[in-house]
Amino acid sequence: AMFFIIDELTKAFTLLKYGVSAVLVFVGCKLIAARWFHVPPSLVCVLLVSCIGLSMLASVVKDRLALRAAQADLKAEALKLGKILTPLQSPYLQAVKPRAV
Repeated sequence: AMFFIIDELTKAFTLLKYGVSAVLVFVGCKLIAARWFHVPPSLVCVLLVSCIGLSMLASVVKDRLALRAAQADLKAEALKLGKILTPLQSPYLQAVKPRAV
C-alpha cells in the first residue's frame, strides 16, 4: 500500500524520487555499518523526514520557477509578435462561440 502512495506523490512532486532514493541509500549504509556504528533512532527519524521534506520543497520551488520561466518566454514571444493577447483577444476564443442554454 505504501508503494501506491509514494507512486502518486512522485507524480505530484517531481523531485520526490530523489528524496526516496537518498532515504534508501541511507538505510542501506546504516544496515551495513550497524556492526561498527550505532545511529540513534531520533537522528534516523530526523534525517528521513528532512530528506523527504526537502525533496518535496525543492519540487515546489522548481515547478514555480519553471512556470515563471514559461510565462516569461510566452510574454517575450508575444512581444516579438508585437502584441500581447489576453484570453478575450485570443483568435481561438473568438472563433468558438458559446452555446445558448
